[in-house]
Amino acid sequence: MSNFDYNEDFEALLNEYMPVKEDEEIKSKVTGIIVSKDRNFSYLEVAGEPKAVRVRTEELEGYSLGDEIEVLVIAQAEEDDSMILIASKRRVDQEAGAKKLQIAFENNEIVSGKVVRRVNGGYIVEMFSQQGFLPNSLSEIPFDKGDSFVGKELNVTIKEIKEDKKGKKILVSRRELVAKKEIEAIEKLVLNTVVEAIVLEVLAFGLTVKLGDLKGFIHISEIDWKKTADLQKLYKSGDVIEAKIIEIEKDKRNIKLSIKALKQNPWEVIAQNNAVGSEVTGKVTRITNYGAFVELTPGVEGLIHSSDFSWTSNKVNINNFVKIGDEVKAVINELKPEERKLKLSIKELSVNPWKDGATRFAIGSVLEGVVVEVKPFGIFVQIEEGVDGFIHNSDFVWAGNKRYSKGDKVEFKVSELNLESQKIKGSIKSLTKSPWEVALANYKVGDKVEKEIKNIQEFGMFVKLEDGVDGFIPTQLASRDFVKNLKDTFKVGQLISAEIVEIDSEKKRIKLSAKKIELENEKNENEELLEKYGTSSSER
Repeated sequence: MSNFDYNEDFEALLNEYMPVKEDEEIKSKVTGIIVSKDRNFSYLEVAGEPKAVRVRTEELEGYSLGDEIEVLVIAQAEEDDSMILIASKRRVDQEAGAKKLQIAFENNEIVSGKVVRRVNGGYIVEMFSQQGFLPNSLSEIPFDKGDSFVGKELNVTIKEIKEDKKGKKILVSRRELVAKKEIEAIEKLVLNTVVEAIVLEVLAFGLTVKLGDLKGFIHISEIDWKKTADLQKLYKSGDVIEAKIIEIEKDKRNIKLSIKALKQNPWEVIAQNNAVGSEVTGKVTRITNYGAFVELTPGVEGLIHSSDFSWTSNKVNINNFVKIGDEVKAVINELKPEERKLKLSIKELSVNPWKDGATRFAIGSVLEGVVVEVKPFGIFVQIEEGVDGFIHNSDFVWAGNKRYSKGDKVEFKVSELNLESQKIKGSIKSLTKSPWEVALANYKVGDKVEKEIKNIQEFGMFVKLEDGVDGFIPTQLASRDFVKNLKDTFKVGQLISAEIVEIDSEKKRIKLSAKKIELENEKNENEELLEKYGTSSSER
């Protein structure tokens, strides 16, 4: 591309054809016959003119020996010891061309011109031996295609003709002609018709195509119903394709086309053949941290959310269930073809083990299971596939310790049930009466017992009534005599007789009195002595 100064360039062009100083005195138009032509110069024979007339050969393009032409004599010079006249055919053509261009400008006529070269900001176009400037902004020529237009004939309109001391300035334009031609072509287009187009350019986001005299665009989303990643691998400039016209913006001369519209929308096909609850088969195409995408058919992908793999866990490692490329079966949970939305579920292929759980796992019901995991704080028991229960250590037995191993079969009673979080808590010890319940059945206030002392404190003593149930003898009820330190009088493991004096069911406490037994024994002894000897033990 060359630099271009409008006036200086024209002046330079004129100098090419005027190697000698013009002579105004002899300047005149003459008509002559071409008698010789060589590479640089040609000669004319003019009737009544003894001197030869020389013209630059390049100005006689299209003319042959013997042709009669009109030229403008502009100077004379010495050549081979004789004088010759120097003339220009171009000057005659330029004069005539200038008149034609003026008429075309005044009448807003279309003229044809040849692009002779590309310059900064536009192109030089020759018309009727006159040169005009076609700016890029008025050329309707893609910038990257500009060089290919050099040498081509173009139709233009004349926007402006100015003349100053440096020469004539002619400004031309293609914009109106191209726009008019495109509008006429657009008027003939019909929406939703299938047309043949030629790919002009492959972009990252779509294709620019040629439809006759028009240009159109196919967005990457309109290439195929399935996601298209790299158009460069599918198309190249010059490819002939078919597409459907999906939008026409006449005022903007925009035409949008679609290749995928030539095929039936796969979402409509899926909706016609399936419904929510249908079982489908597809291939895993992507795995994310929130789920896996499954392609049912090209252009239709559904999501299996991480919560739809298992009934028993909302947080799963998806890679433990599927891999990219796997063919999987799933059930349609949601289908909205108009939104291109499809939700799938693998867990729906099996019966929800928690269905009717409120009845089957009701609180108080007795269940059986196998220990599948042992923790320091308890055991997990599998009741059935997909349903586990938890039993805390404290719920193994009422008293003492009990250990379980993986694989042990256990029976337990349901103590808690949360269907929302799918949790069951159980108790093994609840299958039997609690020691307290046994104690309430076996003991009542007034009963006399003889039990082993289990623990001695400053405030009293604990005796073992049953496994898991202790009775309490306060210090003041430990003996009829004053006892300052219980440990001085009683020992752990010693048997002691006492009477139950209080049972607190709410607090699960049983109070006993050894003192009462001693007093009662003393009373009985006195009565026996009085009856036998007429005296009491206290008198003796």
